[in-house]
Amino acid sequence: AELDQEIKEHNLVIEAVKDMEPGRRCFRMVGGVLVERTVAEVKPSVETNKGQIEQIVMKLREQLDEKTNTLNQLVEKYGLNKPQNAQQSQQDPAKSSTGVLV
Repeated sequence: AELDQEIKEHNLVIEAVKDMEPGRRCFRMVGGVLVERTVAEVKPSVETNKGQIEQIVMKLREQLDEKTNTLNQLVEKYGLNKPQNAQQSQQDPAKSSTGVLV
């Protein structure tokens, strides 16, 4: 979600500077420091950063899909995530005890 927000912010910046004169001054935050540059210097680096963030997001989503598939296979193979209480109550409902909270 945070990286998606970064992509949206990069899109806003690209959209804002696309019609500006290349020699116009603009400011960019680099490592917590505000730096003065020109639009011609900033625009390509912002586009490059956006592309890199998109690639990272794509790789992370692929890894998440792989891990989810592995998890689902393990759940099927070993019968994980089955509620223990439901199995016990189906076997012998007379043995289930009711507790009193004090």
